Amino acid sequence: MMDLIPSWVQTLWNLWNVRILVLISLILQFILSIFGNRRKYISSVWFSVLIWSAYLMADWVATVALGKLSEAQVNGLLRAIWAPLLLLHLGGPDTITAYSLEDNQLWLRHLLGLGVQLYMAVYVIIMSWKHSWFSFMSFPALVAGIIKYGERTWILKSVSGDQSGDIVPYGYLGDYNTSGYLGDRNTMEGEYMRVLYIAHKFLKEFKSYMEYYNISENDFPSAQFLDRYDDIKLFWNALEVEMGLMYDLLYTKAVINYSKAGWILRSISFTCTLTVSVGLFIRLIFTREDHQGKWDTVDIAITGVLLVGALALEIYAVIVLYLSFDWTLLWIVKENKSGWATQLRQRFPFLFHKKKYWSKMMAQFDLLGFCIKEKSHHQKPIRRILGSVLGNDYNDKLNGYLHKTVVHVHPLLYSEMLDYCSNLGVVSNRIVVEEDSIQGRFAKRPFQEQIIIAHITTEVCYYLERESNDVADDPSSWENNREISKTLSRYLMYLLFMCPSLLPLATLRETTVRDYMPDIWDAKDVSAACRYMLERRTFDDFFTGDLRRMRKGERWKILKYMWLRMLCYAASKGRKNDHLQQLRQGGELITFVWFFLPQSRTLGLNPELMGPRLDKWNVIPQEIHQVTTRK
Repeated sequence: MMDLIPSWVQTLWNLWNVRILVLISLILQFILSIFGNRRKYISSVWFSVLIWSAYLMADWVATVALGKLSEAQVNGLLRAIWAPLLLLHLGGPDTITAYSLEDNQLWLRHLLGLGVQLYMAVYVIIMSWKHSWFSFMSFPALVAGIIKYGERTWILKSVSGDQSGDIVPYGYLGDYNTSGYLGDRNTMEGEYMRVLYIAHKFLKEFKSYMEYYNISENDFPSAQFLDRYDDIKLFWNALEVEMGLMYDLLYTKAVINYSKAGWILRSISFTCTLTVSVGLFIRLIFTREDHQGKWDTVDIAITGVLLVGALALEIYAVIVLYLSFDWTLLWIVKENKSGWATQLRQRFPFLFHKKKYWSKMMAQFDLLGFCIKEKSHHQKPIRRILGSVLGNDYNDKLNGYLHKTVVHVHPLLYSEMLDYCSNLGVVSNRIVVEEDSIQGRFAKRPFQEQIIIAHITTEVCYYLERESNDVADDPSSWENNREISKTLSRYLMYLLFMCPSLLPLATLRETTVRDYMPDIWDAKDVSAACRYMLERRTFDDFFTGDLRRMRKGERWKILKYMWLRMLCYAASKGRKNDHLQQLRQGGELITFVWFFLPQSRTLGLNPELMGPRLDKWNVIPQEIHQVTTRK
């Protein structure tokens, strides 16, 4: 029987397999180091696939390489250095310890892996031992590998078992009003330090609060603390920083990096790696006649690349620690060294520029546009083949992903959410007192049906806007309300079909677009579809016709508060792990609202912070009730 793989290919692979694997392992470490921490503000499927692939392959490649090294009957002295360096790779970079929350729960598996891989590394060292002083260089390399792998295992265990915020570095930072504690509030560094102080305090309290997240019954602990602030912008900035710090705790080595033990261990591992590098350099320079006869030139080059790469990764990690700067500045706050911040700003002003802590993007999905596109492509052979292979559900998911668009979060949405929550007080899915009213029955419907009905209503009002000749009292106001309503409508539609786990849906069956596609006949554009549905009443219409007869300002105010209610309600009922998972994918607006809701209620204690507020909150539900019962 003829071999499927030629003998020369097998010979070449046997000669180069270990070399290729250790180089691939190093390349994967560089990918994770450079891009691992950027996923908290990059919302892209392809970027997530890159990080996911590198994360899975990094452990697999390093493990296989160690196995290949242990299989050899006689290992070279240089390759004995490779084994502990692979342990260093298994420890992972500082920028990513866990890809998802579930990885933190698997710390026992990593502990077992540490024992097994350490045994294999020691076995390789013993089998490769020579009567040479360079053999002792494997010991500092082994120490560096044990430290890195042990750090990762300890962090995974600490994160998985923490529910009270004990893992938050620096603990209690002291009193906010301590004289000179945070520097001059009128300077950039003073404002920056205040934002970080607020974010750190929120983080430590929210870490324990989210375990029993219930904004209708449990007050956020910082109620009295918040009404001492004189600038609401600090709150918004602090909320974003809090999300970034939470990501650092859950998915990076921040827990140990910003502690004394972490700096000691980093110094030891760096010194050990540097010692091995110097030892290799001395060996090559002063004993050239020895290594020419026994050492392979390729192995020498690969060993040098591995050692230089390990040093480069350590140096890069330290640079990232300083450039990320948030935790460093928190240490300055902890040590009451506000003057150092001023000096840092004078020498390195770029450190105080505003950073990105989440993507600030909203995915958009318009159902009517999708329906029109589906009808136009329904008969194409490639679409039928794809549907038959993947199934309609997966095909709809793929088509929905290709149809979605992305926009920036509307700047006015922040103040609208704050105004809404401070006036309402409690987020609820019940928005009218009279349960027998049309709007009351609407609120009782399954949440996914509310989204569909309100979305079609918003689309009809939006696309047929030009047909109305009414004049609004405040054009800028209704135009802003219209844009906010449209973006929230399409955002919740995106969540419904692409991220249903983030919504409080009544059904356990995953919803597909096909379940709620309305009848638009043969409409060729969205305006025609809206006109057809409005005239024929082909969808479950509660109040679209009545809203169309209202003035623009009144109409879009009602729709805006309707969508704000649904967004806040969905966020308040979300599951903790589902929201925390979004931190590693660029973040979602609904996750930002999930962080925001408990802390927003406490801001209402100081009306001066809020700016203009509604005089009577009940005016909005009452308007809706009057409109829907006018028939």
